[in-house]
Amino acid sequence: MITGYVGTYTSDLSEGIYKIELDETNGHLSKPKLFKKVNNSKYLAWVDNLLYALYDDESGSGVMVIDKNGNTLASLIYENVTSAHLGVKGEYIYTANYHEGTVSKLHYANEKITLIKKVTIQRKAGCHQIIFFKDMILVPCLFMDKIFIYDEDLELINEIMLPHGSGPRHGVISTDDTRLYIVTELSNELFTFDYANHHFHQVHQISILPNYETHKEGSAALRISRNGRKLYVSTRGVDLITVVDIGAELPKILQFESSGGKHPRDILDVANDRYLLVLNRFSNELLSYKLNDGRLGIVSSKVELPEGVSIVMEGDLND
Repeated sequence: MITGYVGTYTSDLSEGIYKIELDETNGHLSKPKLFKKVNNSKYLAWVDNLLYALYDDESGSGVMVIDKNGNTLASLIYENVTSAHLGVKGEYIYTANYHEGTVSKLHYANEKITLIKKVTIQRKAGCHQIIFFKDMILVPCLFMDKIFIYDEDLELINEIMLPHGSGPRHGVISTDDTRLYIVTELSNELFTFDYANHHFHQVHQISILPNYETHKEGSAALRISRNGRKLYVSTRGVDLITVVDIGAELPKILQFESSGGKHPRDILDVANDRYLLVLNRFSNELLSYKLNDGRLGIVSSKVELPEGVSIVMEGDLND
């Protein structure tokens, strides 16, 4: 059994972070149980047997660190609204705030979180993710059509421009550290960049919707398979999961498959490329799809889970 955690938006249906179990032999999901009652824990990271979570309370928004028993080891409020994403590298936590247009660096040690630095890019910049690449921090900013590149001290190094109105949202790095893949929320495209001579160079651009459609809006999560040969993209407006083959020189669309519900958010390849977990936020469910050579097959299991936004699994590389 593999243990996982799901972050949610708080509502009348959802109370916080939920714990799940996945049976590796058949893809069966246990009934989710409330693990931690906390507001708007919409993004999580699992690192060194600790759960890192975004959260809100009556005084503002911040980050908390939780042990396997659900105990809060440390927490810090340092923002007015919840960030969209967090990543953990060593003792440092980085967050990207969509509404405030900020990127923050925090330090966690001895059960204490300290804010080290906060950088304002632009209010409502749409900062959507923290991407670790070598000794750099990449931050896609949806409403600026840019990816800002910082060093680990949040000093600006460079930026990547994307087409106007594309809306970069999420990215992943190839397993050999030579390519960056970016999915755009507004134009529903996948951009591929090669990294050479300390610069990113665009080499490919493709729609991730059927019939090469673009600008339908709503592409959300981008994940890479454990073997590094497939990408998975969720698109909310059309309730779709797109499978992209990246094993050859250039990416190629392999499959379009229904998300099995409404408004797919996070997706996660688990159990060594055997299953794909899909969170459908508006239909309040988590599905486990069987994977056959990277393609989505039958639904192995489906459980009710309210307002799901992000998934992490113990022992997985989630950032």
